[in-house]
Amino acid sequence: MINNPITDLTPQTYFIIAGEQSADNHGALLMAAMLAQNPDIEFRGIGGKNMINVGLNSIEDIDKMAVMGFEEVIKHLRFFRNVTMKVLEEIDNCLPRQIILIDYPGFNLRLAKKIKAKFDIPITYYISPQLWAWKENRIKIIRKYIEQMLVIFPFEEDWYREREVDAKFVGHPIFDDWKPSSKEELCKLLSLNAEKRIIILYPGSRLQEVKKHLPILVQAAAKLRNEDSTLQFILGASPQVNWSQWSFPDWIQVESEYPQKALECADLALVASGTSTLEAAVFGTPMIVIYKMATISWWISRVLVSVSFAGMVNIIAGKEIMPELIQKNATPERVFSTASSILKNPEKIEKMVADLKEVKVKLKGVGASNKAAIYILELK
Repeated sequence: MINNPITDLTPQTYFIIAGEQSADNHGALLMAAMLAQNPDIEFRGIGGKNMINVGLNSIEDIDKMAVMGFEEVIKHLRFFRNVTMKVLEEIDNCLPRQIILIDYPGFNLRLAKKIKAKFDIPITYYISPQLWAWKENRIKIIRKYIEQMLVIFPFEEDWYREREVDAKFVGHPIFDDWKPSSKEELCKLLSLNAEKRIIILYPGSRLQEVKKHLPILVQAAAKLRNEDSTLQFILGASPQVNWSQWSFPDWIQVESEYPQKALECADLALVASGTSTLEAAVFGTPMIVIYKMATISWWISRVLVSVSFAGMVNIIAGKEIMPELIQKNATPERVFSTASSILKNPEKIEKMVADLKEVKVKLKGVGASNKAAIYILELK
């Protein structure tokens, strides 16, 4: 039996789901924008500390949701089935006005089907799954179960409309939470020397990413330090990860309070593929993109992925403007040699900075969260 969510009992409840840290950041900005327009809104769902701080009543620990790769997801199938049941029960209890799904397609698209089988509740999908990169057949799910698709990359709007989905481009929310600072200000905040070059290690926000990437980056950093002892090294430490299980040499500064500020002030970033590559692009920080995953996941992705690059910054540029070292090429030796050649070549760095400016222009400016909030609140 289909339930009708539009009741007088809970007219202002929105159910929102984010499955990992970047979605938590964007979700918090979206919630704040919605509350600015209607302070009587209540939020339930799944999110991290940023969304909880804005007022989300979260029913699951977001850290447990941060699973990537085919092999890894299979190992956690029971957990995800239990979460799905918990979500459906909570929706039945609160009968929200609308469902908001943020990225996280492996879970959210399956959930959308189950929601529509039981409830007549409109669904907004904010931050599109990267169907244009792989699994385009999922477009059928979008057409059937999603009332509103809000996209953050300009090319996505046309891509969806060519496939009969009326997507709306709102811009990238990364601009909504960023105010540029000078290098001197950033270095003062982080206790770094603005006169010396800074290398940031950015291994990812998920524990499984960190376990794969951190040893590679630390070993590469050691080689760079042996070559140039004036370099400063800082680790962008995601607050989602418990860093006490690792020990670091005293020449690596661990920054868990302001990791994005560290990324902004760096002269070169050694960064795991993901949202961080876009953050670096907005900050104008040259980077080397790395990524390593379980072997089975890698081979499956090789078959299914239809884009030429791993880093979103290169996908938007349409060419490799930042070096990518993926899977077997993600070794300490390759990261070191690539970084060393960049640091020794000022013209190469200037070209990378110029290319990043072009990507930044394509991402558009501020206001994504407010635009998304308007579209969501207007949807009936």
